[in-house]
Amino acid sequence: MLSAKNSIFTGLIIGLIFGITGEIILWNGNGLIFGVIGGLIFGGLAVIQHFALRFILYRKGLLPWRLVTFLDYATERIFLRKVGGGYVFVHRMLMEYFASQEPGPGRK
Repeated sequence: MLSAKNSIFTGLIIGLIFGITGEIILWNGNGLIFGVIGGLIFGGLAVIQHFALRFILYRKGLLPWRLVTFLDYATERIFLRKVGGGYVFVHRMLMEYFASQEPGPGRK
């Protein structure tokens, strides 16, 4: 979510700067193009990749769509612990168990 805010903010600032500068110097409206490129460079691509990965994992049935709700539920049940912006396993044996599992049928 922070990447989305950063990309929008950066895109607007770069678009405004290049738009005003471009209009003053070149008299053409390329500020929007530069703003979109700047927004993509500074976080926009990460947002798109994150959403695409979550969508693919959801469609394959590997993750629930409301992932944060699921992770918070696991935190309430003391399977996970919230650390900063992420989650870690509380029990080492549980983490090792999930890490050792072979992919199921149809999954690679």
